[in-house]
Amino acid sequence: MAASRSAALPVVLVVLALVGAFSASGAFVNGVAPTSASIALRGVVSQQALPIGLVEGTSIATSLQVVTAAYWAVLILVTVPCGFLIILYLQSERTKAGMTPK
Repeated sequence: MAASRSAALPVVLVVLALVGAFSASGAFVNGVAPTSASIALRGVVSQQALPIGLVEGTSIATSLQVVTAAYWAVLILVTVPCGFLIILYLQSERTKAGMTPK
């Protein structure tokens, strides 16, 4: 029964997928190659990308402060719910076993 099926549907689906992929790629690169101004390492475009005051305000110390706060947030936001779930599980197992807390 499988041999009597037409192979046209899979071929059409593959062709549609390829056409969609090629047409969607233009949305990311606008269908053009990069120009020499955007390739330059220290070009005019890259120097004027950010305001001067914003570039001067960034530092390694600020980034380390953000990273430290993120580590603490992850530690607390993982430990507290996991601890709650472990305690809840232990209490439910104790109740199911019929043991009473002393």
